[in-house]
Amino acid sequence: MLDPDRRALQTDHDDLRLRGVPGIDVELLAFSLMHGNGNLILLVDETLSGLSAHAIGSDLGRELCESFTAVRVDGIAFVRTADGPVRMTYFDRDGTNASMCGNALRCVTRYGTERGYLRGDADVIMTDDGPKWVSAAEGRIRVALGPGREFQRVAADRYFVFSGVAHLIVLLDDQQDLDAVDVRSAGAALRYDEQLCRRLNHPEGLHVDFMQRYEDGVRIRTYEVGVEDETRACGTGSAASAYVANRVWGLPYPVRVVVREGEIQVGESGHGLLISGTTGHLFGNIPPIDAPISRAAQPSSTAQPSSPAQPSSPAQLSSPAPAIGGSGG
Repeated sequence: MLDPDRRALQTDHDDLRLRGVPGIDVELLAFSLMHGNGNLILLVDETLSGLSAHAIGSDLGRELCESFTAVRVDGIAFVRTADGPVRMTYFDRDGTNASMCGNALRCVTRYGTERGYLRGDADVIMTDDGPKWVSAAEGRIRVALGPGREFQRVAADRYFVFSGVAHLIVLLDDQQDLDAVDVRSAGAALRYDEQLCRRLNHPEGLHVDFMQRYEDGVRIRTYEVGVEDETRACGTGSAASAYVANRVWGLPYPVRVVVREGEIQVGESGHGLLISGTTGHLFGNIPPIDAPISRAAQPSSTAQPSSPAQPSSPAQLSSPAPAIGGSGG
């Protein structure tokens, strides 16, 4: 369960403000630390933060992620709302510019709907993996990652699929213990297998998902590129695993994917693989829409009940609320 130390988070932010970051005005930085099934995403509103497009990059992404030490921030989503459709630019915690992060897309959808940037019934968010259909209809955050691509069998127990980023799915049988897998070391060995990466035409490296059948669905544990460790949930990994479970094991959609922090439902739609699960705000300083932006806005505990639930009003983003469950691909 994720119950971050908000005093420690406040200290992290105070230190960031004192230290500063070259090229940006940290006092204007408008952010919300969010989670998707425990996958910790730092969301930064570019417009409210006064950030220009050329200021967004790997160095800034890494600096801001590493500025929070009370928790491990898995990645950062910069949200642009001016000059056209809402756009998400995503960087892993090490500064890797990833074409997609499914859980970040869910967080941006929730935030964008709460702020009025997105239509609640259905809208589109632009990403480095193309336009993505998103919805917060009836309080349920759902996002489409596009179709499973580049599917192929790699070995008797291994399959590859691209679901926005490259995923290698390792199948475990009923006699194997998923909990006993050393995801960090076993995942890293496959992620950095240069011959395998070249064979699959993804020299940037592979996310690795260890998957096992579980009740009426599957369980997975994921090693993520850019985090270089196991994460508590991976949206693209859940989608890729469900796709393989459907193709190889014949499991019908929607596929229930059990991750370390709850469940992610993966369906199939005309927009591609559709994922949904819990999201929440943990900590941040973004003011209500009708409030003036303060240069010295003080972050507050912003934890809210996880979805599915009716999206909360923007004003709640800067108001204390009960802690939520979860923990932080």
